Parts: sequence; C-alpha cells; structure tokens
Amino acid sequence: MSTARDAAENPHSQAEIDVNDKAAVERWSQALGVPDSALLKAVQEVGPRIDKIKDYLGAGGMAGDQEDG
Repeated sequence: MSTARDAAENPHSQAEIDVNDKAAVERWSQALGVPDSALLKAVQEVGPRIDKIKDYLGAGGMAGDQEDG
C-alpha cells in the first residue's frame, strides 16, 4: 500500500500534498478517488493537509467511496 493510500485512509493524517509535484497530485487524486481538478480546488479552499481536504470533500474516510455509481 502506498504512503498516499495509507494517509488517505487515516482520518487523522496530517500529511500534506505538494501541488507543485504533478506525480504527487496524481497519486493523491488516485488515493482519494477524486479527479486532479477536485483535489486542487480542495487545496485552494482548505490548504494542503490531507485531513482538511477529506473534510472538505465530505469524505469521512475515502472520498472515492461516495462516487461509485
């Protein structure tokens, strides 16, 4: 399991997304199950901390779980 996936699954993770690193944005987008554009908008709104981004996305866990259908 990747570091991004581990942090994405941890509701208390304070890991940060480096939006200047395209590969990191892609990893985080995949780990959270959201498009890059949604991730970047979340970072603009609440900053780069993954816990705040998940709250913004309404994740409560994994953001991707909400868009399965």
